[in-house]
Amino acid sequence: MKRIMDVLLWIWQLPQNLMGLAIMPFYRKDRTIRHKDRKIRYCPRFPGGISLGFYVYVGDTDTKTVMHEYGHTRQSNMLGPLYLIVVGLPSLIWAAFYRYDPSDPHGYYRFFTEKWADRLGGVKRA
Repeated sequence: MKRIMDVLLWIWQLPQNLMGLAIMPFYRKDRTIRHKDRKIRYCPRFPGGISLGFYVYVGDTDTKTVMHEYGHTRQSNMLGPLYLIVVGLPSLIWAAFYRYDPSDPHGYYRFFTEKWADRLGGVKRA
């Protein structure tokens, strides 16, 4: 039954799963990290982290990064084909234009998609 549910979930998240597969050849994983029900690919050359359906890539193994990306995975599970429009594109635009402010080290995570991912992943920021 779990296998059937995984196949249905993979189809439900088809657009992001295809994107996750497409970037796989460009980022060789150093190792796989297990977090709850997900395998997360640690790729030292990857800038930051990205969650695309069943495919999660992180450039560091910091616990908060892994938990945050797991939160994005849960968003993808909920939103299915709408994930890229509701979360993916706004997150990508936010990441492209965000400027780090030393007086607010967690400012990036105040954006709605990132705050939501933190909450779903169980990340507590100061």
